[in-house]
Amino acid sequence: MDEKVKDRMVNMTSRWYMRTFRGDFEGISERFGISKIAARVLLNRERKTDAEIEEYIRAEEAELADPSLMRDLVRACEILNEKIVTGKKIRVIGDYDVDGVCSTFILYDFFRSMGADISYVIPHRVQDGYGINIDIVDKAKSDGIDTIITCDNGIAAFTQVSHAKDIGLTVLITDHHDIPLNNELPPADTVTNPKREDCNYPFKGLCGAGVAYQLINYYADRYGETFNQSKKVVESKYLAFAALATVCDVMELIGENRTIVKKGLKAIYNTENVGLRALLKVSELADKEKITVYHCGFILGPMINASGRLESAVKAIKLFLESDSERAVTEAKELQQLNNERKEITEEALLRATEIAESPEYMKDKVLVILVPDCHESIAGIVAGRIKEKFYKPTLIFTYAERGIKGSGRSIEDYNMFEEISKCSDCFVKFGGHPMAAGFSLKGESTEEQMEYLFKLRKQLNENTSLTEEELKPKVFFDMELPPYYVSERLIDELSSFEPFGTGNRPPTFAKRGIAVQSLSIIGKNENAVRLEFTDGSDGQLYKAIWFGDAKGFESYFLSKADKKLDIIYSPQINEYRGFRNIQFKIEEYR
Repeated sequence: MDEKVKDRMVNMTSRWYMRTFRGDFEGISERFGISKIAARVLLNRERKTDAEIEEYIRAEEAELADPSLMRDLVRACEILNEKIVTGKKIRVIGDYDVDGVCSTFILYDFFRSMGADISYVIPHRVQDGYGINIDIVDKAKSDGIDTIITCDNGIAAFTQVSHAKDIGLTVLITDHHDIPLNNELPPADTVTNPKREDCNYPFKGLCGAGVAYQLINYYADRYGETFNQSKKVVESKYLAFAALATVCDVMELIGENRTIVKKGLKAIYNTENVGLRALLKVSELADKEKITVYHCGFILGPMINASGRLESAVKAIKLFLESDSERAVTEAKELQQLNNERKEITEEALLRATEIAESPEYMKDKVLVILVPDCHESIAGIVAGRIKEKFYKPTLIFTYAERGIKGSGRSIEDYNMFEEISKCSDCFVKFGGHPMAAGFSLKGESTEEQMEYLFKLRKQLNENTSLTEEELKPKVFFDMELPPYYVSERLIDELSSFEPFGTGNRPPTFAKRGIAVQSLSIIGKNENAVRLEFTDGSDGQLYKAIWFGDAKGFESYFLSKADKKLDIIYSPQINEYRGFRNIQFKIEEYR
């Protein structure tokens, strides 16, 4: 997950839209004993039927679907059981991000507890690239491995799996990524992925760790009695990691993902895993009242990711396998230090990319194609995401990598990046991605040739784009216009019960036009917040609000307003400080 962007360009006017899903919010209010405001929020999340609403608000009480409905999952467990009983060597091959680390840990630790002769490999981000490759397959064969099981990768590895089968390996794929466009699956012994067209599993949006979790759930239920591995034990030991991966892989928090995360956040808080507890401790989260999606996505996740970006993701797996609490704290601090280093090099690269984007030569570009020579190739995607948010333009960040000039791109809603770079395929050795993100390597035998392709790419993308000035303004959606006097602690409690919030389940937000600001002060060690008091022009009551972001920009914009009034989009919250509680309006957008 990219770091949260805290600064906004003051002159970048966003487009505000009110969600207008229709339905019987009065009836929903009566049947479920909630306010009409909360009912409207539910309808805006496209929860219209009573069954959909029940599933949404009772996510913590729900159970995941029967794992056996997932295509090939039962057969994969049968094969694994046979291999374990006969003492065959098994190797898990994962990925270097949080989802890959968590799914690798889930499979390795569980099957190790079941008596398997098992090992794991995480590809190196720079040396190996993503997923299983020929070298990893050959190394498995030379190590005497009989069976490979992938997690969070493998669905597109047709060549690699074919090679593994040719040299006599059993291959079991567990993955969650999209099926290749030609619908051709790798020739593995089993391919477990809920996105298969012939898969009857009802929920298609699991992450890699979610698929791995369901696989061990079934195995524990069918074969776990001998080792006292029940579904209850599986949940207590591994659900935390499935939840962590779901959040950090930016999966939509709908359906079963809501259940995994809602239960899993409590599982993280109560975890007995020594390594995860150490991570909570060094992050100063161990004494929090609860663990939230924010803590997972912006504190824990980046620390786990940092090992895969700057060194090896194996460091994170070893932490989760650690049994000594003192060693675990030392290892967790190493991850924390790596993340601090990653932050520093990210800020340096971001500063350079910002300078280029703001230069007269680039300001006219609607698609930013920027070379940051000293940017570590593993953070190019983070920098692209930050620049995209700052300027709200599709952004491609390139850098000098070990094997030529490589890059990562992040897009905006009205620009299909994969489709657009596909039109420039003659510039790349290889590329891949989806509408909102992509990765690529430039053609050229020398740096000079690669630079020529870089200039050509920038020229083509900008000449061919149909983006309008209006589309280069961010879209912001809110639930309804709501005067502040409607907000109460009861309403805030109601809305908080709709957590966890994240991708696919945005926090409820409301709009109010023409608030009259009575006082304003910049606060925070880094002057990155504004505290203000305002009235809404109806009852004279004074309300407290806060804005996090470019405080000087906020102040400058406000002082430029002759009437000293603002339109705001806000989320209501309870502010607790030194035993006092009051309602506070967190400003999300202003104009």
